[in-house]
Amino acid sequence: MDFVLRARLGNFEPNTDVFVDDEGRRVVVVVEVAGADPESLRLGFEDRHLYVAGRRKEVVRLHQGSFAQKEIVYGEFVKRIALPAPVEFDCAGASYQDGILVVVLPLAATAYRPTARTELHILVKRTHS
Repeated sequence: MDFVLRARLGNFEPNTDVFVDDEGRRVVVVVEVAGADPESLRLGFEDRHLYVAGRRKEVVRLHQGSFAQKEIVYGEFVKRIALPAPVEFDCAGASYQDGILVVVLPLAATAYRPTARTELHILVKRTHS
């Protein structure tokens, strides 16, 4: 049986969760960057976007043999994350533990924060054609 190593299309982009905390005062961004070199992690801001950049080093370099499965991507990465509201970038805080980067951004004083949730009840009818 022959195995073919195929390059993954596109760049490595870590999985990300973005939410506003329960008090509605902070945007929290959680980025899954297991194996990333903590010294390589960089944060940047532009308009309402957070950029996370870094490098995940290949732990074991295999010089012989064929892969049966290859899913883990190594190397440089950049993730562009849209923020749901304006934030105070100069008050940002970040921590990295067990492969998870957590960035906490206080909402800007001018940020619109809805005080009530609107629910719409819509009846959907099935039509036959």
